[in-house]
Amino acid sequence: MPPRPRRRSHWLFVLACLAVVSLGTAAAVHGEPAAAKAGGAAGAKAAGGSGASRADAHKVDFGLAFGDSLTVESSAEISASLNDAVNLGAKWIRIDLPWDAVQTDNANGYDWGQFDKIVSAADARKLHIDAVIDAPPSWARQQSCKSQESCPPADFATFADFAAAASRRYAPQGVHTWEIWNEPNLYFWSPKPDPAAYTELLKKTSVALRAADPKAFIILGGLAAVSSDTKTGYYSAVDFLSAVAKLGATKYVNAVGYHPYSLPTLPSVAANFQTVSSARDNLVAVLQKNGTPNVSVWLTETGAPTHPDKTGLTPAQVDSPAAEAAQAEYATDLVSTVASNGHVGADFWYSDVDSPSAGLYFGLRDAKGTIRPAFNAFKNAIAGCDCSDRN
Repeated sequence: MPPRPRRRSHWLFVLACLAVVSLGTAAAVHGEPAAAKAGGAAGAKAAGGSGASRADAHKVDFGLAFGDSLTVESSAEISASLNDAVNLGAKWIRIDLPWDAVQTDNANGYDWGQFDKIVSAADARKLHIDAVIDAPPSWARQQSCKSQESCPPADFATFADFAAAASRRYAPQGVHTWEIWNEPNLYFWSPKPDPAAYTELLKKTSVALRAADPKAFIILGGLAAVSSDTKTGYYSAVDFLSAVAKLGATKYVNAVGYHPYSLPTLPSVAANFQTVSSARDNLVAVLQKNGTPNVSVWLTETGAPTHPDKTGLTPAQVDSPAAEAAQAEYATDLVSTVASNGHVGADFWYSDVDSPSAGLYFGLRDAKGTIRPAFNAFKNAIAGCDCSDRN
């Protein structure tokens, strides 16, 4: 059940974004102990890392991140996709709610049909939803970048109105969790990241969501694990969070999203995961410094590819035994790592199925739908960590 190409260029953005994340990860890994690169339990022990035992595990919400793939699937395909989340033992899914798919041409009327199907299917399986609100339609974008999907809305209040409309529709069906934008510290905010503008959008949207639903749980859009770069305008996750926190943004959210991809380094010893709370400069320290110590960190995208992001690869290139074994080991280590960090409230694996047309091979299934070893590794790790009982 591979995701079909969307009418939009979202997968191209994801591909480029993941390439940037890989570069940032490589830079971070360069300074790690040799044992960290070796991987495995021995490497973790030598580097000072540790997995979670049943005694020190805290409660974590595990989920499966689908990006925008569900927005083009049939009802049968949606059912099959969400059944994977259930079979993994996940309690959550993360999906895009793109504004341009609901109000494509103008502000008159809404087309909720596809998202209605997703919400209904999730509710039938008792799956919670983290809905990412993003992608303004062209008519609502700023004039300077109107042709780009990552363009901010011309009027933040109109964006907030759309979010509130979504909340009014879906809160009665149990959807209370909303992630505002995706990776605003990269060029997903065109033409370059803007902490002040993002903070304004976040504040207006949070107020509107809570007015529509007092139970709303709001996540600051998942931050990419990259280095700050004056040439591109990118901010590291810590630098971006510091900038928006100084402007009061973290007082409007319940959690901060973060995307610490780290292959080939295992999560238990990776610099990107240490950025949560144990690195010299870390996200938790920023939250504490700015008066929001109770805001948690949600890893709204994690995962590991079986091959670097390229198109046109053969199945043999993508699914070598060594690559699949490394992905499975990563999945096991990921669960123990997040279970041992009490600051992490949730973890979402990206993704369910490969998308070869976009060069994305992060799937727990390959493009033909065949289960990879990582599927059962992730499933068994969740079942065995004694950390995923939260409803």
